[in-house]
Amino acid sequence: MRRFEALLPALTTLRMPDLWAVPRKILHRRLVWAVLAAAVALGGLVSWTALDERWYIYREDIQFNRLTYLDAEELWRRAEIDGWQVFWVDSDAVAQRLRENPYVAEVQVQVAPLANKVIVEVTEVRPLALWVTDQGALWLREDGRALAPLGPSPPDLLQILDTAAEATLAGAERGTAIDPAVLRSAQALASQFPGVSPLRYNRLVGLNFRLPNSTYWVYWGDDENVEQKLENLDAAEKLLASGQATGTVIDVRQRRLYIK
Repeated sequence: MRRFEALLPALTTLRMPDLWAVPRKILHRRLVWAVLAAAVALGGLVSWTALDERWYIYREDIQFNRLTYLDAEELWRRAEIDGWQVFWVDSDAVAQRLRENPYVAEVQVQVAPLANKVIVEVTEVRPLALWVTDQGALWLREDGRALAPLGPSPPDLLQILDTAAEATLAGAERGTAIDPAVLRSAQALASQFPGVSPLRYNRLVGLNFRLPNSTYWVYWGDDENVEQKLENLDAAEKLLASGQATGTVIDVRQRRLYIK
């Protein structure tokens, strides 16, 4: 019993062997090597893309589609990505810079990193009307902004004759933008009276035009009370045709019809 009791302290401190110690060391070493190998591969890839010219954007690597009158070289300069690494090209930022061109209505930019290409789909501005002033004929955008024509104007384009550019938007430099209300009114008239173009504008009477297929001149004014103006114009034509009224000018700017 004494001998057995003397062995008890030694038995309590005896540890079982760690059967996973060797495999754990092997796995740990393999993991370390795998991490090192991945780091070396990543470093090599980064160095390759950083040093190889094939991963940089130059003029021949960008493609502009659907251009008819815009200059691709001017758009390339505005894109501001010459010599950029393809992975750093921000398509949204490039599109925003291209939209600053007043002749660009919309643009979509697609970056293809593996092909090292940038593809740009451009929608050019198509003028809604011609604003003919002493500065020449100007294209009018939907927002009223006036642009110098690039290339031939679309056929049968609505014309607004305004030599002194009196329809200029308040606060804008003369001839740089037309009052959008004047443009809307001119478009409404053109839809109501095909062949009414050209329209004229001056500050005194607003829009005015010769009634198609007649000798009568119409003072239209602005884009307010359109329905009332159309009713007055119809009534004036009937009065003139029946001989109940005479004159050469039909003024529909007010609620009351005037023929003089």
